[in-house]
Amino acid sequence: MSQQTDGQALRGRRTSLTRQDWIAAALEVMAGAGIAAVKVEALATALGATRGSFYWHFADHADLQDALIQEWTERNVTPFRAIPQQEEGGPRAQLARYAMVWLTERFDPGLDAAVREWGRSSDAVGQMVAAVDDERIAILNDLFTRIGYEAEEALVRARIWYYHQVGYYSLRIAQPRAERLALFPVYFRLLAGFPMAPDIDLEAPGG
Repeated sequence: MSQQTDGQALRGRRTSLTRQDWIAAALEVMAGAGIAAVKVEALATALGATRGSFYWHFADHADLQDALIQEWTERNVTPFRAIPQQEEGGPRAQLARYAMVWLTERFDPGLDAAVREWGRSSDAVGQMVAAVDDERIAILNDLFTRIGYEAEEALVRARIWYYHQVGYYSLRIAQPRAERLALFPVYFRLLAGFPMAPDIDLEAPGG
């Protein structure tokens, strides 16, 4: 058997960790200590890796930050964007499914809070978060409008619905998921202005 070259050995060590391993470690640090704590050297130490391993997967630190934003988008933004396409049951069912995004494992509240905090120190990220807030509220506004509320009330209800949930996570309220699900119909009735139909399919059609 031929002897492995130094370059081949280095390549093997660099690829022992995946890009997703680095992203997962960075997400954990960001959720606990903020984006300022996401440093290459600290991540390498935590993972028992070298800086070379990091640069095998990322062009630079900015590339990692872009990956964190992409992770946030896939977990916490895309599920809301899918709601308007889930037309089964009409806008009332879509409204319930919208709320359920927050109550499923698809949504990561810690990541959402961390990115929101990141936006306080980065104009670019802050503008991105504001745009996503506007987009999420716009989806709610459209649903309330289609349900039949007048324009002004539809907008106010959309804002109340959204601000309620953002505040819930910002306050870091600890509550078992089972308890939240049990109370969900009550929250829905108070925030929507009508009871949730008992036969609504809360899962995305085909999901």
